[in-house]
Amino acid sequence: MKKTFTILHTNDMHSAFIGLGPASDYTPFELNDDKTRGGYARLAGLIAQRKEARNAVGPVLVLDAGDYSMGTAFGAATRETGGERQLMSGMGYDATTFGNHDFDLGPEGLGKSIGVASKAGRVPPVVASNTVFAGTDATLADLQCLANDGVIRRHLVIERGGIRFGLFGLLGKEAQFYTTGAGAVTFSDAIETAKEMVRVLRETEKVDVVICLSHGGLEKGKDGRFSDGDDVRLAKAVPGIDVVIGGHSHTALQKAIIVNDRTPVVQTGKEGENLGELVVTLDGGKLKVESYRLHPTDDTIAGDRAIADEIDKLKKTVTEVVFASRGYSIDQPLAVAPRDIPNTFTDIIASTLLANLVTDAFRSATKADIGFTANGLMRASFTRGKSGVQTVYDVFA
Repeated sequence: MKKTFTILHTNDMHSAFIGLGPASDYTPFELNDDKTRGGYARLAGLIAQRKEARNAVGPVLVLDAGDYSMGTAFGAATRETGGERQLMSGMGYDATTFGNHDFDLGPEGLGKSIGVASKAGRVPPVVASNTVFAGTDATLADLQCLANDGVIRRHLVIERGGIRFGLFGLLGKEAQFYTTGAGAVTFSDAIETAKEMVRVLRETEKVDVVICLSHGGLEKGKDGRFSDGDDVRLAKAVPGIDVVIGGHSHTALQKAIIVNDRTPVVQTGKEGENLGELVVTLDGGKLKVESYRLHPTDDTIAGDRAIADEIDKLKKTVTEVVFASRGYSIDQPLAVAPRDIPNTFTDIIASTLLANLVTDAFRSATKADIGFTANGLMRASFTRGKSGVQTVYDVFA
């Protein structure tokens, strides 16, 4: 019997609770009046819209491929709030996995963040199949407890709409290189782990569909298209995987990459700017991609008020934890950008203005004669928007 299911997905959300570009322009309850992208209130509204549209056709899963934390001031207070995973629960996520930046505050910080969210209520489980917490190092204690409680697990089975879905999660080889905060956490080989998980899910759990949340990334092949990278190599090496929900490289794929003539690899970009929608049919054990598209999380989407209210509560804690000791608050206007000041890793000339601004700020703050800025540590652009006003939130990002 032919069945259809839908996967709504994101990756590399990076604690972008408020739409960037700039934050003072973000109006999730007023439509068509700004050019900001993302924001969790809007994303929640978009997920609800698409779930309602697709539920009539078949089961819907909502999944994330890691790096859900770090990148804005909300990420800096994640040990105190666990805000990322609390909001993901409110938005209806079924599961996520770890990205390299989720370890930025060390295993102890990561454990505290997940623990705070778990104590506050239901949170989506983290499927982390090749992340190893073994050992007696004290910094691993919270993560070990969370694994024992099933909040972090090697695989997950979801039965919905008459289909058994088996999920597992991987941190890819390239992403492991950038997991500088892992500490005593180690990572087993992604390919070998994937083979093990497919075997367990197929033979022991008897699932119909195997889905990998892979924080591995995509690369351009010789043809100039995104046809290589850890996510693609994973699908090639482990044909038992039916779907790869990818992340890490911030690639906004407009079309699914089909590996081995059967396995779709997809990715949405970054910071909740898009919601991916993959529609698949299952017929006699054979899968076929019916459609794939990215839905922009833009100002045509009405925000979810419950999520917006939770974000407003979190803002107070962020101000207390991150900014109050320095005399600032998260929404405080701080500067005016007379023009867009872009950040790009591919156009050095365009990035020079931002690099000079950041480096001169370091020199001013430290009274140094010479300053250096690493391009990879500048995470966002300044966007002028309607007024040019840049808040503390924008500058932190």
